[in-house]
Amino acid sequence: QNTWDTMKAYTRGIIIDYTRKRNIEKKKKSKLLEEEYKRHEEELQKSPQKKEVKIKMEMIKHKMGLLEKEELAFKIKNAKQNYFEDANKPGRWLSYKLRKER
Repeated sequence: QNTWDTMKAYTRGIIIDYTRKRNIEKKKKSKLLEEEYKRHEEELQKSPQKKEVKIKMEMIKHKMGLLEKEELAFKIKNAKQNYFEDANKPGRWLSYKLRKER
């Protein structure tokens, strides 16, 4: 029992550390993309004829959109999971009461 609890605590720590690092990497990546986009935007204002800059900006915007979609999908998954876990508590309580009365 003690070994099992130790292993669970150790594994939980590893998982927490991994998620923290992953979230930090995601934030760094999105911040870097935003800074790069702003830099290209300023460059485009100085010389609007450059098509290369426009293409790079579109690529960066696409990458930012993908990151946002991933984040949204994660939030939707969590919302569905929470709804499923917390759903129909009153109905369960009422069915328990009905069974108890019989």
